[in-house]
Amino acid sequence: MHRLLVVESSPTLRCGLEKLLLRHGFAVVALPADPSALEAFDQELSRGLATLILGWSNTPAAVCEAFAQRLQKPDCQRLALVVLAADPSRVDATLATGRAYTRVQRLQRPSEVPRLVRGLLDQVASDLRPDAESPTALKVLLVDDSRTSRTKYQRLLRNHGYAVVACEDAEAALRRVQAERFDLAVIDYFMPGMNGAALCRALRELPATRDLTLAVLTGSYEEGLISDCLEAGASECMFKNESDALVVARVDSMARLCERERRLKDEGQRLELILSSVGDGVYGVDRQGRITFVNPAALRLLQCAHEDELVGLSAHDRLHHSDERGRPVPAETCFLQQAYELGDSLSNWETVFWRADGEMLNVECTVRPLFQNQHQGGECVGVVVAFRDIAERKRHEAETQWQLRHDHLTKLHNRRHFEYMLEQEIFRLRRSAEQSALLFIDLDRFKQINDTAGHAAGDALLASIGRKLKSRSRQSDLVARLAGDEFAVLLRNVDDGSVLALAEKFRAILDDGDFTHGGRSFEVSGSVGIARLSRHTLSPAYAMNCADAACHIAKREGRNRIHMFDLGGDAGALATLQQSWSERLKIALAAGNFALQFQPIFELRRLPEGASDNLPAEALYGHEVFVRLDDVDTQLAPRAFLSQAERFELMPALDGWVMDRIALMLARQERPVASRFHLNVATASLLDAGYLARLTTLLREGAFAPGQLCLEIKESELAGHLQALQPVLNELHQLGVRLLLDEYGRGLGGLGHLRGLPLSAVKLDGTLVQGLANDEIGVLMVRAMTDLAHAMKAVVIAPLIEDTSVLQRLRSAGVDYAQGFVLGEPRTSWSELVAG
Repeated sequence: MHRLLVVESSPTLRCGLEKLLLRHGFAVVALPADPSALEAFDQELSRGLATLILGWSNTPAAVCEAFAQRLQKPDCQRLALVVLAADPSRVDATLATGRAYTRVQRLQRPSEVPRLVRGLLDQVASDLRPDAESPTALKVLLVDDSRTSRTKYQRLLRNHGYAVVACEDAEAALRRVQAERFDLAVIDYFMPGMNGAALCRALRELPATRDLTLAVLTGSYEEGLISDCLEAGASECMFKNESDALVVARVDSMARLCERERRLKDEGQRLELILSSVGDGVYGVDRQGRITFVNPAALRLLQCAHEDELVGLSAHDRLHHSDERGRPVPAETCFLQQAYELGDSLSNWETVFWRADGEMLNVECTVRPLFQNQHQGGECVGVVVAFRDIAERKRHEAETQWQLRHDHLTKLHNRRHFEYMLEQEIFRLRRSAEQSALLFIDLDRFKQINDTAGHAAGDALLASIGRKLKSRSRQSDLVARLAGDEFAVLLRNVDDGSVLALAEKFRAILDDGDFTHGGRSFEVSGSVGIARLSRHTLSPAYAMNCADAACHIAKREGRNRIHMFDLGGDAGALATLQQSWSERLKIALAAGNFALQFQPIFELRRLPEGASDNLPAEALYGHEVFVRLDDVDTQLAPRAFLSQAERFELMPALDGWVMDRIALMLARQERPVASRFHLNVATASLLDAGYLARLTTLLREGAFAPGQLCLEIKESELAGHLQALQPVLNELHQLGVRLLLDEYGRGLGGLGHLRGLPLSAVKLDGTLVQGLANDEIGVLMVRAMTDLAHAMKAVVIAPLIEDTSVLQRLRSAGVDYAQGFVLGEPRTSWSELVAG
């Protein structure tokens, strides 16, 4: 039944139109022409409104204008409109002449309104229906033994856009449906041989016509005949003495039903295709948790050959009956089973499924309730679960966690993780009578090897020692590299006698054989300091200081020795050591007892191939700034004192001293210095209010030209502070600071989790670069990492280059800049730097 809305100011005319239209079979809503009528119009439009009848003459101008504008919108294009006006010339031109399906009628002839409405509705239906000659037109099978009836209804339906095939009896119709597809059938009841009801039953039994929409056409009003037809499968009974318009209206109604069923079928096929094509596994369960359907991706992920292996079974019993350790999970405590039974939602739920071959699958699930008729307010009949394999992500997360806890060179635990585990051990001992021990191991004369044979030799020695220490440790021991040539071992549950024996094993492996590198042999030994751990140990920091003091005593007594810390005899050494580093660093900061060195960084594409001397000035990109501690008779490298600066929370002060020193040097120059300066900065400094305030002040005062200052930040330090550092780094970037990610590629962590940071450059991890001379796979890795960095708009710098053959390999891999001893050692003279 067509819905009509009458908007008219005159109550008399409004009431008369409502009664007139109701008599003609329309569903009518009549409203006064005021501003609220527009809101009611929108509501009726959402309910399937077919026609609007708008009284124009007595309606306020503002309401008329609002309706005229509203009727131009796309959702009103197929709406039939009748405008009633005493003077049609006064009707808005956009309605009177510029809008389809519109009729303007004088008020003196309201009786013509029902006819106008039907005409407009027929026009809308005709435009929406495909042409009879179109291959997409609905196809009607007309069966009637009367030639006159066949000709009449065939012509009538064709004139209304249907493709009609006429048959004279049931047998001909059955032959025809075997060769052609039809959308609906109109069948005469009284035919010789098989009547209309019998033909309907026959069509219902054929696979090709089982779902065909059927209508019976008859001239009889017998109740038994109609019941017979409906029981046989007919959807409609039409009578030959009805008007042609009513016959067409009934066929149109069936056609709309066919179209709706066809769209639903197409949509179902489309959804089934989507379900079959998605990469995620998808399955559905009922409220009891029995699997009702499963897509091909789920079968593949679960190693099932056919859906019968899952459909009909309990999802809990089949898929998620046990946890990741294989321990059974009862259904009453399983979150997924509870979601099934409650019709609840879960998002990004991580769990494990068990495949058909018995292997575990790490998955991330999304659970959504499934409602009857797809209405949210309807009855929940089950849930749909989409899941994906996250094993690769789990492996990446595990590798990232490994990198955060380990030293990349020796593969031992790093200082941060070791101190955490030491804290846990001391906490455990406070509830126990057991005793443990902490060993500090410091190599003797490591600086001599490093300076004589180069950093590559030093790194090779450290890696070798790391492997030896690990090989001699017990399963319960924890071995770590603290910094530089300092190592530590946590020995759990040992007494004094066994501690000394274990410490001697560690000392002996350092003294066992010389270290050979590049055809040269070096003597290696180490000093070991021991600190007892018990329920009386004050703190991890105190234990570390005791072991460090014992190690210094062992060195002082002649190196290659072992010393166990004794509070009675060594308290003075401990106090001296603690005061020594803390005071030495504070005094150095106050007196400026630090020195800066500047190592050049060159643009690879501007360097001549094979050359490492007399490099062109235009190839110079910038300098990395290194800080050295001026000790009594030598300069100490960062690895000798940075760990102490971290321990005593002096990194912000040290980084601030380096920054101020560079700013002061630049300010003293009469002409601008073009070089860029790369400064290593700790995350502790970036999170320090004083350091940030000083840095931003210098930047705003113009101490550094835009892009002249580059802060190098280690990826391993960023990992735990991303959220806090994000706004800090964004602000520095806005002030003209370039930000560089150091140690890029360590553990192949990549830039994925850091892509939101404003990085301008990345620096490859040195161990990747040093092995490139004879490593084809390493070159491929560097190329892939460089491509990733370039995709994120970051340039790539390669450090620690000690071999000219590596330069060409880096150039071929797309690396942008390079630095290392082969290109230039760190300079100590500022005047030389400015001049060169």
